[in-house]
Amino acid sequence: MVSVNPPDTSITIESEYSSIISLYISYFNELPDEGKKRFLERTIHFRSIKHFSYIGMDERREIPILISAAAVQITFGFEKYELPFFKNIYVTPDAYQRTGEKEIFVGHVSPEGIFISWKYFLQGYTDSTDNVNVAIHEMAHALEHENFINDTDVDSSFRAEFTKFSSVSGPLFASAVVNRRSYLRDYAFSSMQELWAVSVEAFFEDPSGLKRSLPQLYGTLCDILNQDPLTKDKILVK
Repeated sequence: MVSVNPPDTSITIESEYSSIISLYISYFNELPDEGKKRFLERTIHFRSIKHFSYIGMDERREIPILISAAAVQITFGFEKYELPFFKNIYVTPDAYQRTGEKEIFVGHVSPEGIFISWKYFLQGYTDSTDNVNVAIHEMAHALEHENFINDTDVDSSFRAEFTKFSSVSGPLFASAVVNRRSYLRDYAFSSMQELWAVSVEAFFEDPSGLKRSLPQLYGTLCDILNQDPLTKDKILVK
């Protein structure tokens, strides 16, 4: 009788996640092996604790994996990365309208959960030259909401570092008004919350360009997120 060891399910799952994530997220591909393992373990766990709902579209295996990976990407430098307040993530096929509003949305965050248009999710990771990434944008809003509006599982180190953002946001607003232009897209200057989310988009979409154009903002985001996308390991303080 020949005994056969059962397959290692964790390795099988990691392989599946890796093959899917590597097709879309260059950030993951740039990580060393140890970093990729950390990224995959976190993505698998994040996916397991969230409930995904599909509005007007069929469920697809890669959707929750990639959206979970986007959340892990911006929280990669933190010990607390689960965004526990947001238990529900809603996916729509295209842009949509919220009840009672005329504006068209491609994503938003509310107490109900995180909403993301799948069409625009894919566009965000396909075009890395426009500094527009709806998944990163909405996860940045969720991160801020988690730590400043929700009080159940606050990351004190994030809140402490985030105070640095106010020191650079004022001059950014002033410069944009005076010069009528900025490296950041115009939507950043519609509110402080949007300035944060758009800045985080640029931080991951074009870190070299952001560092060159707005070095103080770039350095501040490195401190807040405890990572530098231009470095091999990404994480600054382990």
